[in-house]
This record gives sequence, C-alpha cells and structure tokens, in this order.
Amino acid sequence: MPARPPLRPAGIIFALAANLLLVTLGLLIASGLAAGNELLAGLPLVGSLLAGLATAFYVGQRAAIHAMLGGLLSMPVMALFVLPGNNWSYAILAAAFCALGGIVGEFRQRRSK
Repeated sequence: MPARPPLRPAGIIFALAANLLLVTLGLLIASGLAAGNELLAGLPLVGSLLAGLATAFYVGQRAAIHAMLGGLLSMPVMALFVLPGNNWSYAILAAAFCALGGIVGEFRQRRSK
C-alpha cells in the first residue's frame, strides 16, 4: 500500500473558507427569496456539500479529511457569526455536509482513475 501524502494546510483553509462563503451565500439567497423555512434550511446545506466537493477537486488526494477538518474549523465561526441565533446544531450539520461532500468527491475521483 503506497504511503499517504501529507495533509495540505492550504486545503484545510480552502475548505474552511469555501464552507463559510457558500453557507453565507445560501443564507443570503434563501432569505432574499422570502421563501419558506424549508429553503432557508436546505440551501446552506447544499452550499456545504458543494464546498466539500470543491475541496475534493482542489486537493486531489485525501479530500475527505481536508473537507472534514475545514468544516470543523468553520463550525464555531458559523455558529457565532453567520447563522442567526447562535445555532450550533445547524453549524454541526453544515460541517458534516462539508465532510460528506469531500467523501463524495474523493469517491468520484477514485472511480475515474
């Protein structure tokens, strides 16, 4: 079994920034549409999933761990500053969706090889 490449700090920071950016954009778009609570809850989670996928394409290898660490680091920032009402449970869910996006992206990259 070949040795795993080391973690790239730039990949973790990319996942953190992409997760914060896409969740914030999802919240702004959903609140601007004045839609129901379903869209307000779902659109930021789609943003977290996309952040994990983007991390997978950015780092190439070991994307899931990069996306998970970036999602976990973005969790307190999201809960305290981005999400309304210090919503820690939603911040944890967004971090998990970022990791899930990294997992899906890594599986996709392994299948294409």
